[in-house]
Amino acid sequence: MPMTIYPYLIGPVWVFDDEKSGLKEEAFVCGMSEMISRMIESKDIPNASQGFAMSFGDEPFDGVDAELNWIRADEPNSIFGGNWYFATIAGQEMQGWLCPALFCFFPAVPPRLFVRADPLPPGIDPIWHVAPDDPRPRRFMSTDDN
Repeated sequence: MPMTIYPYLIGPVWVFDDEKSGLKEEAFVCGMSEMISRMIESKDIPNASQGFAMSFGDEPFDGVDAELNWIRADEPNSIFGGNWYFATIAGQEMQGWLCPALFCFFPAVPPRLFVRADPLPPGIDPIWHVAPDDPRPRRFMSTDDN
């Protein structure tokens, strides 16, 4: 069963919020934003910059737009600890990096990830509006952490 997040754009970078995981403005970097942009453009999803549905899983499911294949982990001494994936997105070979936030969704690094992009469903707000008194800390990096 695929999981779904709702990415949106902040500047040129795709980010997503996931309240369950404590992720706020978790950025797709090092090639992943470019992969997402290519997928969105090829599907012509309206108003995607304001949010769209991204379903993903480690098993194939209906309507998959891309299959990402694991290439390698970061170097053992890397402070980042992410993983690199390869995919052909709308006919273009691309590579991108996923940070350790991947482990909020999977217990181990998936050798393959299957992804589908769809328009934002009605009534879904992709932004987690964190209350000022919310005791949960944000995890990992944010576009605010400059």
